[in-house]
Amino acid sequence: MMFSSNYFTCLLLAFLAQQASAGTQNGRSSACPVPGRVNQKLQDLCDSLTNIINGFDCVYDVIAEQCPCLSDPPRCFETKVNTFLAALQAFSTAVQTAKTAAPDDCPDRTGAVFVASCNGTDVAVVDPNGFIQNGFTTRFSVDGLTLESPFDNSDYALDYYRNNFFILICKPMPKGKDYILAQNRGTLMTVSFANGITFSTAENLVYVAMTFDDDSLNGIYTVDRFGDNFVPFCLYEGDIGNIYICGGYLYMSDGQEIIRKPLNGIGDWEQVLKFSEPPLEFVVLEDGRIVFCDEPGGLYVYDPAEEIYKQLKKPNDDCCGSIKVSPCDSLIYVANKDDADIEIYNATSFTFVGSLTYTMSTPSSCPSIACNPTFWYELLKWLSN
Repeated sequence: MMFSSNYFTCLLLAFLAQQASAGTQNGRSSACPVPGRVNQKLQDLCDSLTNIINGFDCVYDVIAEQCPCLSDPPRCFETKVNTFLAALQAFSTAVQTAKTAAPDDCPDRTGAVFVASCNGTDVAVVDPNGFIQNGFTTRFSVDGLTLESPFDNSDYALDYYRNNFFILICKPMPKGKDYILAQNRGTLMTVSFANGITFSTAENLVYVAMTFDDDSLNGIYTVDRFGDNFVPFCLYEGDIGNIYICGGYLYMSDGQEIIRKPLNGIGDWEQVLKFSEPPLEFVVLEDGRIVFCDEPGGLYVYDPAEEIYKQLKKPNDDCCGSIKVSPCDSLIYVANKDDADIEIYNATSFTFVGSLTYTMSTPSSCPSIACNPTFWYELLKWLSN
């Protein structure tokens, strides 16, 4: 045949990637899928194929006039065009069949949940609908991670750190090579370990909570996505824990407290939460409420405006390893140590939704999770190039 079957796979991938990127504005991804796009994309593809097939009418007129087949040899151009058109019509019929079979309520959730481990370089990937996908590997083991949002037409990137000889790495997604942002050199030669990491979209900066052998250096440090200027955002004398950015504030856990400080650096730290057990992991929602988990395995939400705590899960000896909120589906993902299932909670009603199994083998004793809303769109773009 003039065209292999791989041509149609590439055509489909290229079309879907083009449709996926249609949601970008000013070079920055809208991040979240638009509701109803699944069936609409299939209909758009059907319409495009129909227009291409109908366009062959003029092609036949040109062939008949300028290069008709005197017979029907296999290598005749007209025969090859007919063979291509037959395959294209079959592909169009298959797409129409897929569209007809797609349910009206076909889920629009995209992206993936990444699960990394401090004792290995394999990162598991599970999509929000519960299917374990092919994972990827990092250059170093992962003690903590965060996601960079797109900037200047770039893709998402995974920022992560490894302790025990500290090193901070950036991995462009989905197929980029890891490169070093900072490591044990200069001031960092005295580093003990990093406690947390987060990314500020407004400033395009990675924030890392660090403790040093020299206590006077303890604090929050920043570095840009190119690895320039690893400098202190602020020094801190307390118990430095995990960090999170939301609503123009940098939040940090300090023992039994969660405190915050404006990202503009003006003003002191203020306490927003104090609990009987130290929060191990936490996220801050757009409305200011804080979801956190503690070592006994309890999961809670705190409303600073009402000063009310609500228990989402009773302590059950499942030690919390990592917690993240998806920017698209208002779901909170909680990974517990030595547990292959990620718990899912609704970020509006705070009810238990279900769970995602991220591995069929031994689960991580030190999981770190991240939610990327556009990972599979990016993979489609990469495959279609």
